[in-house]
Amino acid sequence: MSVLSAAWLLFLLEPSSSTGLAFPFFTLTFGVTVLLGAVSLALALTERRVSRARLLVWSLHPLAAAALLILFLSSQSPANLLFGLRFVLSRPALDAATRAALSGRSPATPTWVGLFRVRRIDILPPGVRYLSDGCGVVDECGLAYATGAPPQGRSKTRLQHLDGPWYHLYAVF
Repeated sequence: MSVLSAAWLLFLLEPSSSTGLAFPFFTLTFGVTVLLGAVSLALALTERRVSRARLLVWSLHPLAAAALLILFLSSQSPANLLFGLRFVLSRPALDAATRAALSGRSPATPTWVGLFRVRRIDILPPGVRYLSDGCGVVDECGLAYATGAPPQGRSKTRLQHLDGPWYHLYAVF
């Protein structure tokens, strides 16, 4: 059971660092995380002598479930260290893909741009939107490159600044 729990927690690094979570995927990952946490706790408590290591493994499950819930409810935050690391590691690839897209050589989608799986690329000169994940029930999340000030006012698109011309994008359906 410990190997399964460890493998599941490692798997959760990907959705925990993504641009957002779609409702069906959130429901599945949250449910499996809670189930594995309950089984881990039951196994830890049925031992003759409760092991600190087992309790530590179990404690990671509620933390992971809480992280998934926060990510689902808030779409994504630049304050998320896992997302920030994934963005920083992907930044050179994102910059290169943006230069190519703005010069008319946009890659076919779906594709990987750095560590992000991109489902659709919208070129809106002088900016580019990389839509990678579903958010909530029907919304989309991704990354946006925008030179100058981002659009203000009432919009179906919410941008959170990441670094330089880069923003986290939440597009309401």
